Amino acid sequence: MSATKVIIVEDEPLFRQMLHSQLDGDPDVQVVGEAATGEEAIRLADDLHPEVMLMDIELGEGITGIEAGYTIKNKYPATGIVLLSNHKTKQFIVTSGGWSYLIKRNVRDIESVVRAIRGAAWGMLVVDPMVTEVLQPKADTPLSSLPPEHLKVLELIAQGYSDAAIAKELVIDEGQVRGRLASIVKSLDLQLGDGVDPRVSVVRVYLEQTGGI
Repeated sequence: MSATKVIIVEDEPLFRQMLHSQLDGDPDVQVVGEAATGEEAIRLADDLHPEVMLMDIELGEGITGIEAGYTIKNKYPATGIVLLSNHKTKQFIVTSGGWSYLIKRNVRDIESVVRAIRGAAWGMLVVDPMVTEVLQPKADTPLSSLPPEHLKVLELIAQGYSDAAIAKELVIDEGQVRGRLASIVKSLDLQLGDGVDPRVSVVRVYLEQTGGI
């Protein structure tokens, strides 16, 4: 599998360099460019055609990361967007249209960053563990009826874990992971169309039917 091509968009030079240095140590990620503004991010996306934009929301003067992200997605729908934010709130995930979302102060957890990048490249919605760890199902929602072991699988899916990684984390086999996901889809009464990944659908419902932040 070839490395995922990423452009880092961050207006703070030291933070941008730190991200680049961390990602350079992972064989599954290739940083192909850096930008300090939303306008520069759009130009680099035109020139370099990355698979993922790792982009701060707040970029100083000029357009925001969300605005740049919309422009890039309109031109290149397959490009994944991973937003970086100082705000630990679901509202920014909703505002962004459901792109992957990381908390800036947590990016030293490079495994979470790489999971978000990989997930975004495949069209997944990946959410920072600092967000998911405080979410609880809202009362009287289909999500609230799920047993704890299913909710844990759902939380790990939202964090970008693969079936194999979930199995390792929970000390179960991959067949059990797939079985729990199928049960979640059925319990939430999700109608999946052709080509719709159930992981994307269950994470959207998870965010809609939880509260806590």
